[in-house]
Amino acid sequence: MATGGAGCLHIQGFPTTNHYGATADGLVLAYRVGAELIFVDTMQYHPTGAAYPVQILGQLVTEKVRGLGAQLVNIEGEQFIHPLETRDVVASANIRECRERDRGIVTPTGEVGVWLDSPMIDIIGGGGTIARELPAMVRQFSRFNIDVTKEPILVYPTLHYQNGGIKINTEGATIIPGLFAAGECEGGVHGWNRLAGNSTLDIFVFGRRAGRAAAQYAKEAKLGTLTLEHVRRWQKELREAGLAELRPVSPMLLP
Repeated sequence: MATGGAGCLHIQGFPTTNHYGATADGLVLAYRVGAELIFVDTMQYHPTGAAYPVQILGQLVTEKVRGLGAQLVNIEGEQFIHPLETRDVVASANIRECRERDRGIVTPTGEVGVWLDSPMIDIIGGGGTIARELPAMVRQFSRFNIDVTKEPILVYPTLHYQNGGIKINTEGATIIPGLFAAGECEGGVHGWNRLAGNSTLDIFVFGRRAGRAAAQYAKEAKLGTLTLEHVRRWQKELREAGLAELRPVSPMLLP
């Protein structure tokens, strides 16, 4: 199983960097067949998702921007957090500045955010640094007539990564024989938090291990009788939950 994360559930109303299919389907499927879940109460909020324009709301503004010298400042122009703190610390500071201290900037569509002072990069590194180091970001914002070499970027935390998920062992196996998981849908590799860049562990390291173990299992597995009884049970549960007449939007029935 490699179904990805849960960002498109928009937990607590946050935007997300995730694709439209990131709706925790894998967690629900695994849970329903008896697999264990772990750390599912933890989601990583990337501190700098785009807050304006609304067309790219929640899209990632890479940490490299802060690494090159951009500062986070509030509506008063005050720096309120060291820009290279860990993601959870910076995200919390951004939320606090906007929601508790009322020092955020409100957009025409009602979103709120803080300034990421991107022009500082060229001041520190010399003219052309932004264009050379961040060409994709320059193009992305230029589509909306925003020149990030001259104007700051409005940012706000965005749902980025599902830290927890389906509990696996070192070979990607769950407690259900024949069910393996890899990628963002599995959990336990990062604990309650994840360092930037460490998603490669889920993808490459445990993806390779799970793939090899699953292939070996498939060589030796004996199939039982295939039926549609699980579908009938699922439909019965939907009726009992009062969801049978609703338009089928996934996930329909959470654990």
